[in-house]
Amino acid sequence: MMSQLTYDPERIDARTPEDRYRYADFLRVGSILLVVLGHWLVAVVLVRDGELLTGQLLRFVPETQALTWVFQVMPLFFMVGGYVNAGSWTRARDGGEPWALWLRRRSRRLLGPLIPLLVLWLPVAAALTTLGLPENFVALAAQTAFIPLWFLVVYIIINALVPVTWALHRRAGLAAIVVAAALVVVVDQLHRAEIPVVGFVNYLLVWGAAHQIGYLWFDDRLPRRPGSALGLAAAGGLGALALVTLGNYPFSMVAVEYADESNTQPPTIALFAHTLMWLGLILALRRPAERWLQRPRVWAPVALGGSVVMTVFLWHMTALVIAAVLTHPTGLWPETPRIDGTWWALRPLWLALCGMVLAGLVTAFRRFEEVPDPIPEQRRVRTLLGLIATTVGLGIVLTEGIYQADTGIPWVPVGLLLIGLGNLGVLRPRRTADR
Repeated sequence: MMSQLTYDPERIDARTPEDRYRYADFLRVGSILLVVLGHWLVAVVLVRDGELLTGQLLRFVPETQALTWVFQVMPLFFMVGGYVNAGSWTRARDGGEPWALWLRRRSRRLLGPLIPLLVLWLPVAAALTTLGLPENFVALAAQTAFIPLWFLVVYIIINALVPVTWALHRRAGLAAIVVAAALVVVVDQLHRAEIPVVGFVNYLLVWGAAHQIGYLWFDDRLPRRPGSALGLAAAGGLGALALVTLGNYPFSMVAVEYADESNTQPPTIALFAHTLMWLGLILALRRPAERWLQRPRVWAPVALGGSVVMTVFLWHMTALVIAAVLTHPTGLWPETPRIDGTWWALRPLWLALCGMVLAGLVTAFRRFEEVPDPIPEQRRVRTLLGLIATTVGLGIVLTEGIYQADTGIPWVPVGLLLIGLGNLGVLRPRRTADR
């Protein structure tokens, strides 16, 4: 596996298949690193009158919400996912591989890093309360660690729908994305009218539309001229700006705690316009970036990062929790009662500490992204049941947390999740391999 090779840029470059689209890998790794950095940056822990106060920088300092227009890069991950899934599903279909086997193989790579996260947090949450830590604090820490699960819930459903969305792309192309955008507007209005549940549809419409854009990218049907790409970026950016200023959509492109509305919970048409802005920008930079990534010393860290990208994403909030527990309650970190010059001056040190903790976690658990053993089971019904149990279990754990102050560990959704992972083949033994 890439992550197990001696760091030799020339060798890594030579081992990379010629048809590997390096720019897609760069965008995938870069977008996750920006998400990680953004989460670490906005985490606020203050000590006021001897009491720990936690919160979100976007709420304490509203001016920082402008940074979310840069750090909200999850649309890039979904666009790259569409590009990758288009190639993967096309090869599987041409080779006669059934949907069930294809989905199980994709699920193992996507969900494998979740296994040690569960294994760690289940006993840790129980142990922390036994040691006397307040149950509310333990519940908050555990829920913070599992924030990245929202992505898995959405992405595994989108993966499961690839045969349908790919067929839709072949028939409708760009029109499918336009219709999805129109439906997003309708759902926005229904959600604002406080019609229950309907807002959840936009999770699939907005992120699914970004995934469909990846299909257009795979077919080379996106603008290639920098001028056209920059025009698309300007249209998307101005559209998003108009929606937040004239359309009464929130300015922040990520959720702000205690806010009445959000552009991500559920996603809105403003977030879709923001997606088009990012699309134009990455297309404008495509040619110079593609040339740049041909250099072995540039490509090698991207390749290595890509081999552990899901581990980084799923564990980065746990790294934040560990860093906070090791510094603030122990008194090792300077006490700051408010967000002032001292607090900002300590941000680089805070980011470095989180990075060191995450590096240790990735080193310990990266093997869960290794190439899986062949999966003989191809039963469609079992795969479908695994998909349903996994998404429902993930959704409940995401909303209620892995530990609840009043009832402890929610064993029913955890058990449902484990049953789902088992039926998808994620819990099967893995082998070390060099790819």
